[in-house]
Amino acid sequence: MVIHQENIGKRSEGAPFSWDSRDALLYAVSVGAGSRNQLENLAFTTENSRGIEQQVLPTFAVVLGGSGGSMDELGDFKLSQILHGGQSITLHRSLATRGTVIPVSCMSAVHDRGRNAVIELSTELLDAQTREPVATSVTTMIIRGEGGSGGQSGPAESWSVPERTADATIVQRTSLDQALIYRLNGDRNPLHSDPQLAGMVGFEKPILHGLCTMGFAGRAVLENIADSDPGNFGSLSVRFASPVVPGDELTTSIWKTETGALFQVRVGDTVVLDRGTYTHRTPPAAHSTGQPVAATA
Repeated sequence: MVIHQENIGKRSEGAPFSWDSRDALLYAVSVGAGSRNQLENLAFTTENSRGIEQQVLPTFAVVLGGSGGSMDELGDFKLSQILHGGQSITLHRSLATRGTVIPVSCMSAVHDRGRNAVIELSTELLDAQTREPVATSVTTMIIRGEGGSGGQSGPAESWSVPERTADATIVQRTSLDQALIYRLNGDRNPLHSDPQLAGMVGFEKPILHGLCTMGFAGRAVLENIADSDPGNFGSLSVRFASPVVPGDELTTSIWKTETGALFQVRVGDTVVLDRGTYTHRTPPAAHSTGQPVAATA
């Protein structure tokens, strides 16, 4: 199998992608907004509550526009070799409740990790009218069995769990139908809905989308670090460590930093999202430096 490294940096423009208020509301519900208390998160889950203007969760950007490129330009490896290793999203402005973007994507890097290769696919979402950047996402794909090319292994990792108690610990339980709801955002991969297919690849039952788990974590960080204000959101990145099954309870530990926060998500003792990093776009109001916060959803 071959990874087409000659295509690194080659930009591919996708078709315009539009969304409206309903799409934004569906996304919010699909990542647990309002699940603990229907009177919470109304700015993200309703469009007609009195005195509350609808807002859009920043991580909604991950479902806008797809990758915008062709898998054929990445290599001739099989789809079954690909693991979703990580995801980052950067907002250049807050998302509107309706709009149209044009995705422009490229293979931005290839790293040799010994047995496996890692491809980074960068997608810039451009305003369809002005072509100004709205958001940028980077998808990290692990290509199993395609290492050994002798290329660079990539930048050294510097993330580590802080040696202090988390500033906030948020517990959120996913619902048994969480994957069935989240797939309505556009990712209809049957791994998340078909028990027979899930069994064929080694899972007892369909698993939750990694980007859904990321959405739960992003919401927890937004609420506890950024005053629930999308205008404060700059960027968020995660590494996918282990699968989550619908119905699992997610525990998100958050440590504040000068520029935002570090976070990690566990199911029991198992880390499911690792190397979580959040940065502010607009510094939020000063946060309390008192005792750590614990919340349960």
